[in-house]
Amino acid sequence: MTGIVRIGPGDAKPMSALHARCFPNGWSARDIDTLLRQSGVAGFKSVDGQGFILIRRVIDEAEILTICVDPAKRRSGLGRDLLDAGIHEVANQGATRILLDVSVNNLAAYTLYQNAGFAETGRRRAYYADGSDAILMEKHHKAAATI
Repeated sequence: MTGIVRIGPGDAKPMSALHARCFPNGWSARDIDTLLRQSGVAGFKSVDGQGFILIRRVIDEAEILTICVDPAKRRSGLGRDLLDAGIHEVANQGATRILLDVSVNNLAAYTLYQNAGFAETGRRRAYYADGSDAILMEKHHKAAATI
């Protein structure tokens, strides 16, 4: 996992621009900044700014809020590195169950999650703005040992 760093205070604007390149209804810088200020939310990005993940932990559960990789950098392993960084962070904080949803139209992301050990647990019909269903997925993860 080289080249992955924690998102800092000045990163909301460039992360918003990247999110808009990756998703039709990209999040604003204000949306991202608000999330980053919430308790339990962590963010990681690639050092080149071509990908990021936001993940939120509440007690022993975590939810991947978003993960995006610039279209030009996809299939490079960056998405997996970001996912691993997020999972590692929340596991170190005691999360044992990680949840996410992904559009039925996003086969690349679905495959990434499946390869990372996530299993499909359900669907939300017409969840996304384009009318597509959300596939609900989860992964059980052993929390890091605490001293």
